[in-house]
Amino acid sequence: MTDAERTEGEAAAWVVRLHSDQRTQSDQEAFRAWLDADAANVEAFSAHVAIWDSVAAWGDDREAREILQFSPLWSGFGRRVAKWGVSIGGVAVAAALVVFVSGGLRLSQHYATVPGELRTISLSDGSTLLMNTDSKVSARFSQGERRVYLERGQAYFRVAKDSHRPFRVFVGHDEVRAVGTAFEVRRMGDRAEVVLEEGRLAIFRGVEQAADKPLLPTRAASTPPKPLLYMTAGEALDLADRTPPVVQPANVVQSSAWRYGRVVLDETRLEDAAAELNRYGGPRIVLSDPRLADIRISGVFHTGRPRDVVSDVVRAFPIKVVKDDGEQIVLAMVPSASPADAPAVVKNSR
Repeated sequence: MTDAERTEGEAAAWVVRLHSDQRTQSDQEAFRAWLDADAANVEAFSAHVAIWDSVAAWGDDREAREILQFSPLWSGFGRRVAKWGVSIGGVAVAAALVVFVSGGLRLSQHYATVPGELRTISLSDGSTLLMNTDSKVSARFSQGERRVYLERGQAYFRVAKDSHRPFRVFVGHDEVRAVGTAFEVRRMGDRAEVVLEEGRLAIFRGVEQAADKPLLPTRAASTPPKPLLYMTAGEALDLADRTPPVVQPANVVQSSAWRYGRVVLDETRLEDAAAELNRYGGPRIVLSDPRLADIRISGVFHTGRPRDVVSDVVRAFPIKVVKDDGEQIVLAMVPSASPADAPAVVKNSR
């Protein structure tokens, strides 16, 4: 047996022992000494706690039950153990799950959309998730909490109420926490935008490391982190690194338009409008002249039809299309013209 295998076995045994109603004070002291002996012990125990915490959620998840009972990667004995573990959750059986889980079970669910795609996900707790174009989300639910990681893009959450399991959305170093509410989060590199439609949210900062690992027993009870602020319905928040966040009134009509295949532009710079429309796939709008960037446009447009915007802009401004090859629509200023030759804002509604 290798050192790594020995550590894994000890970690699994400690998870079972510490969850038993027969654990003693001596067990607690021995466990703490084991944790302090090697950083690898902490890592292995953390991984096995995550597995244990996920067992309770499998019984209510149809897909998980099918994987556990019918996956060809599991031996006949492994399938029987998994089936029993989901139904009764016994200590010995859960220990077997810890050992057999390497046979192919996914503890986290991963979802992604391609440019131009909207996707609705029904989560195992009754919550729903609507993902916008080019987005990536992973979810891991346990008996004590519901974790969702927004890795990129934008998502709208309608959260099922569960006072015993907070719904935690992690965006980089920030956390948006809810119990039962409806809100959306958009990630843009180091920034995130939050819009709350219903209910209440708590915002935490600097929690990325805590999100990645389950809590471990410590010698002294730690104080739970306090929210940076709370949001109420109809509010929006811009989260950026090293910038104190400020809550502002939300334009829910504008922020929710993507859920209906639309984008609302309100005196938006043409450069920003092009970037927004380019998220949804199709030919990309390219500005070949920096003078075009500050032209402002307003209107309601289909997210998958960039030529609609181009058509309106070309009609209203001294701008022409110099290239349209199906992949790019390149715009340029008409020679001897400037943005001052046209209205400051072009408005349209489709």
